[in-house]
Amino acid sequence: MIGFHFLFPDEGSNECRTMIPVGRADLPQRTFVFMEAYCADPQCDCRRVMLNVIDAERHVHVATINYAFAPPEPPFEGEGQMFLDPLNPQSAMSPAFLELTADMMAHDRAYHDRLVRHYTMWKRVVDNPSHPDQAKLRAVRGDPDVPPRPWRRPAPKTGPNDPCPCGSGRKYKKCCRA
Repeated sequence: MIGFHFLFPDEGSNECRTMIPVGRADLPQRTFVFMEAYCADPQCDCRRVMLNVIDAERHVHVATINYAFAPPEPPFEGEGQMFLDPLNPQSAMSPAFLELTADMMAHDRAYHDRLVRHYTMWKRVVDNPSHPDQAKLRAVRGDPDVPPRPWRRPAPKTGPNDPCPCGSGRKYKKCCRA
């Protein structure tokens, strides 16, 4: 699964769902972002989206919800159309977000349709080997015909005796590194 914004950064940022839960004792009243991820396997037609719920203020992942666009067919009908993904991170808030997402999907057909449209856009790239964005996907999937790009540190490394980047004025080794 790869984030939708990886191939479609404009749509990913303009059409990203954000939410502030109001009137719920089980969720804090602050901004949460629903980040979409789709399957990058050209052989797959799972018709699913993985919704990663991120606390926008604290920058932490709070739930991973797997949502199928239609009820599963036999022999997978027991899986359900929406569930907390057991292979990905969850938190104490995850069950509440699952309930909230189920309610959102039941009452907001436009959001469901947007996810289906995004899936269709995604599959057009994944299924077309001559698409210009295929090189990006092959690099992420680790395909052998695409050499890996070297990782580059975005800023110089903070040494133990350097000032702490948090701005406390203390040495890094005595502050955030401790």
